Amino acid sequence: MTPPLYARLVLPPALAWNGERYCGARLQRIDTTRALGQSGVQQLVVLKQLVAVIATSDSAARAARPLVRCTWSAGSDDRANDARLPRVALPRRLFGRGATGPDADADADAADTLASSYRWQPGMPDGAPRAVTVQATPVPEGMQIDLPFAAGAVARELADLLRVAPGRIAVQAVRAAQSDGEARAAIDAAGVAALLCLELGCAVSLTLEAGATTPRTTLLHAGARVDNNGLHHYRLDVDQPAAAPPLAWLLTGRAHDLGDVSHTPAETLEPPYDWPAVEVRRIGTGDDIAPAAVTFAQESFVDELANQAGQDPVAYRLAHVDDPRGARLIRSVSQAAHWQARTTGEVASRAGTSGVLRGRGFGYATTIEHEAGQPVQSWSAWVADVEYDPASGELSVTRAIAGHDLQGMPALEGAQPALGTGAPDTQARLAVSHLITPGTGFDDWASGSPGPATQIVVRPITSAVDMIGPPAGLQSKDVQLKAGGAFALPAAAAVANAIHDATGVRLRSAPFSGAQVKQALAAQQTPTAWRRLKTAGWIGGALAAIGTTLTLAMPWRAAIAPVAPPSPDLYSTATIERGRLVALAGDCVVCHTAPGGGVTNAGGHALDTPFGTIYTTNITPDEKTGIGNWSFAAFERAMREGIHRDGRNLYPAFPYTAYAKMSDADMQSLYAYLMVQKPVEQHVPASSLRFPFNMRPLLAEWNALFHKPEVFQPDPDRSTLWNRGAYLVEGAGHCSACHSPRNAMGAEKKGLHHLTGGVVDGWEAPSLTGNSKAPTAWTEDELFTYLRTGFSARHGIAAGPMAPVVAELAQLPSDDVRAMAHYLASLNDKAGAAIAPEPAAPLAMPPAAAVNPLQTVGMANGKRLFHGACAACHMENSGPTLFGVRPSLKVNTSVHSDKPDNLIHVILNGIQQPANADLGYMPGFADSMSDKQVADLLVYVRSTFAGDKPAWSNLEKDVASARLRTAH
Repeated sequence: MTPPLYARLVLPPALAWNGERYCGARLQRIDTTRALGQSGVQQLVVLKQLVAVIATSDSAARAARPLVRCTWSAGSDDRANDARLPRVALPRRLFGRGATGPDADADADAADTLASSYRWQPGMPDGAPRAVTVQATPVPEGMQIDLPFAAGAVARELADLLRVAPGRIAVQAVRAAQSDGEARAAIDAAGVAALLCLELGCAVSLTLEAGATTPRTTLLHAGARVDNNGLHHYRLDVDQPAAAPPLAWLLTGRAHDLGDVSHTPAETLEPPYDWPAVEVRRIGTGDDIAPAAVTFAQESFVDELANQAGQDPVAYRLAHVDDPRGARLIRSVSQAAHWQARTTGEVASRAGTSGVLRGRGFGYATTIEHEAGQPVQSWSAWVADVEYDPASGELSVTRAIAGHDLQGMPALEGAQPALGTGAPDTQARLAVSHLITPGTGFDDWASGSPGPATQIVVRPITSAVDMIGPPAGLQSKDVQLKAGGAFALPAAAAVANAIHDATGVRLRSAPFSGAQVKQALAAQQTPTAWRRLKTAGWIGGALAAIGTTLTLAMPWRAAIAPVAPPSPDLYSTATIERGRLVALAGDCVVCHTAPGGGVTNAGGHALDTPFGTIYTTNITPDEKTGIGNWSFAAFERAMREGIHRDGRNLYPAFPYTAYAKMSDADMQSLYAYLMVQKPVEQHVPASSLRFPFNMRPLLAEWNALFHKPEVFQPDPDRSTLWNRGAYLVEGAGHCSACHSPRNAMGAEKKGLHHLTGGVVDGWEAPSLTGNSKAPTAWTEDELFTYLRTGFSARHGIAAGPMAPVVAELAQLPSDDVRAMAHYLASLNDKAGAAIAPEPAAPLAMPPAAAVNPLQTVGMANGKRLFHGACAACHMENSGPTLFGVRPSLKVNTSVHSDKPDNLIHVILNGIQQPANADLGYMPGFADSMSDKQVADLLVYVRSTFAGDKPAWSNLEKDVASARLRTAH
């Protein structure tokens, strides 16, 4: 039998489904050169958004996958503003009991109501495996699919995908799927493998890792009418979009009809309390409501009700549970946890002597499970203990006490229930692994691994009520859980309630993070308290600064010994993916790749500076000419301090002054990513700087004066989004390297000059602050659109050095680009707040400037040139758009700038490599226009579209200089 080919997928940076159609990132361009050059790689298959590396072994496919260079467009998952989505005219009632309807609505709108909204977005489905391998093999009668586990509808699904009769698909599975996660992983992998098998005409073995799941955010709105006599009416509205189709359908856009849609049984949505009137409604398009989301909202809301009533959370639940079996379990679990009755007034007293805040929370649920195909009732109760360290921002679950009871099974009579075997263990592990995200903060990435995950140990439950705590040898933040299914339903709410008990902060959006708590607590602190905190540490900070200055001022540094290149298998896929995102944010390939077809990251790009020409270095893992023999210590020293492995000082054209701000996790991931790339032996020209700037030992003094190798510190008075944006802009993104002016020594000017504009390679990098020359202020939305696509209808198109930067940013998760836009928008206002969006009304033409009589002839020539060469693409209402977008010159920042440099470059050289192919290309006129003609054209454009600005002078001289620069 012919051995199969092996496949790995290159997934879009953002998968999104709005309830009707795919709205995630779309493939724009793909460079397969490096991947196809790898040993064992056969080809790449591209089917719309589905990109697969095909190789003779799985290891070869896995190694080549990071080498595929894909450019993705920005996705949009805004289902609220999508006119093409089906609308639910009226909420649909899923469950009701007691007096509901118009009268109840009137009661719910009364002044004594409590209302809260919750958000649930789990990671992988319950029980999803870390990876699944599927083989699709062509057979005479059709296709055979071999799965490790499968759901019953796989054959019918694949027949629909391939548009063949169901009898043509044979499915063999080791066992049936035992969880929703396993079933979804099976159909996701099987669909892709089947498509690849059909495309290639041979057997294909596909390994699909976790993370290919399309997220589905559930919004829940809870409300209740209460008075001194208790709760009278409870309503829960669930807004959840329809489930996304499996991966193969999603990425290829093929039709997908599953027939009957599964519906959540009404009995699973019934709250377990005896409130007189209860109503659960669906207001979204999804029919299969996630029980975990409903339980999270209900149990969090019950805790809020207890707090409002001033009652102990456990006592409040027992007062409203009329089910003896459920009440018995609640009492048993609370007794096993040594629960002490308390009210909300005792929260502040729960801080330990070390300053760590500790709290306990309770959660309860009852639902319907299926055992051997038969529905049985299930009860579950949890007590969770948490700790929060205000100093580090670390949030930890230290212990959980949980109980589970099934109908017909003694709950607490010494029985050993047969729960928690096989896949159900995984369900519990995953359900809670997404509740707490240690380390979530300014350096977390929206796609890829956020870093080392909390270790979770799973073992079978041994009694109906069991204590779950950190086993020996694990840190206190590690979580140990057991069992699964409905057993884990109250876990999220128990943890959220414990966080509130510890800190007073109510987290209504899961998953949780310490950053959320830190942000909420920081908002409660007064500025005076914060100033006292900073003042108290000034002595230690001063001593540290003195030590750093002395180190940086040393004229030479010791070499770090070379090492053998690390094995590519040393690093996890998640670490490499995180490093890829860091490299994209840092635009490594933009500077370290020579223009005109240079090898990626092999160096040789000439950077023109006022002090001479600097050639970028080879950062591929080649041992002779690259960084292949650099240890991580050497790499980190270069990135943070600007010191070569051999001890030489690096020129600060390499922006180590910004890279020093990167977190340790990002630095390690970037090193891993660079070390698994293909080594390229390529020598680069020596840099040529004039005296004394060519004296490298003097750079030690430069570092002492102008560089502080300090990791980014988030501002506690700012939001998580703002801090994330600041971290990316000021750190890996090194925006100030181009967009800040420099002093006589080549150092970036700080303070009021920061990000107020600079010059790079003869191009003006405009100001990113409130003194921008743009005729309209940059808003967050405009910045996001520009950074994501390279074009803003109210500002213009990315050109020159900015175009490849945008092409890199377009591959980042949209949340990260949004954070950058949010931070930059805050700089547009002197007070630090984002500028409100301006109305989208068309801009009025600026008044024409007074023209010197000597320029009259030039104006006439310029007008003739403009209407002959430019008007078709740059004048409004001048006919159909010919090439991509139609940029308006009256809003273009370059036209309104004090300098004509950027406009000269664009006129001479055009835009040959736009940030996005959809923008269209612009031809250059260097060969068809003289210096005088270009100058005349500039006079006309400036006077016509920026008539309120002073005329540019010495244009012919500037054009000649720019033409000479281009020739070199």
